[in-house]
Amino acid sequence: MTSRSLRAGAASAALVLGLMAGPALAFDTVNWSWVLTRTDTSTNVTTSSLVALPTGQATLQARQIYMGDINAQSDGQAIVLPATSPLDGGTDLGHMVSSASAYANVYSAGSEVPLSVDVGQFHAGAVEPTSGAVPSVADPLAANPNYAYADGMIADAGTGFLTPHQTSATASAVGVIDATASSDARAVSNTTSLELAAPPAELAGADPTGGYVTNALMAADLAQLSIGATDATAATSVTLNSASNMGALDRPIASATATAIGNLAGVTTRVGTLVPGL
Repeated sequence: MTSRSLRAGAASAALVLGLMAGPALAFDTVNWSWVLTRTDTSTNVTTSSLVALPTGQATLQARQIYMGDINAQSDGQAIVLPATSPLDGGTDLGHMVSSASAYANVYSAGSEVPLSVDVGQFHAGAVEPTSGAVPSVADPLAANPNYAYADGMIADAGTGFLTPHQTSATASAVGVIDATASSDARAVSNTTSLELAAPPAELAGADPTGGYVTNALMAADLAQLSIGATDATAATSVTLNSASNMGALDRPIASATATAIGNLAGVTTRVGTLVPGL
């Protein structure tokens, strides 16, 4: 009993060593069984919507008619009596400014919502009743009343019923002693300035590829008529008797600017920075 049990135990040990050291024998069977269950659940729901529709509306209608001459004149003179000599160009020299501006019709408008504008500006000299001409009559219900008024005034100027205007601006800074000087003359018959400053454009929806919606929409109908002459004159003269350190000056010693404009229109549309796409 004891000897047989030992032999059986030795045989079992040899079999285990054989399995570990080399391949299994032909009559051996090895069964492997794996049991694995894995479930991954990921739920991600994102909802984003933005609908920005244009809101508000500004509608403007203006008609400006000016009959007459406009003259602006400015004369300036200066003499600096130095407490010390020579005058230091950076700290002691004074400055003389002479400005003259002559305007007939001026119109300015601004908005942050869609802007629709109908502006007519007309400038002539005067009515001449002794001409014997019959004045034109503009149809206020015409498709474009501003053009109708302009055509009528052109016809009246041709018959002598309207005389040309004379618009002038003269600025003078002459005879300035020991000081710098500048003169600026500006003569304008008609001027219109329109500005639309809309808020930043916004996404039309959650998807940036759908585009942007903005209030930056302006429709403007401008008619400007100037019958006459527009003149601007600027004159400046400076005498420096005792001055030093002129390189420290941050301005010209003498400047003269003259601007004459018949009709001027400026239209600006500004949109804020776009909102980055989501």
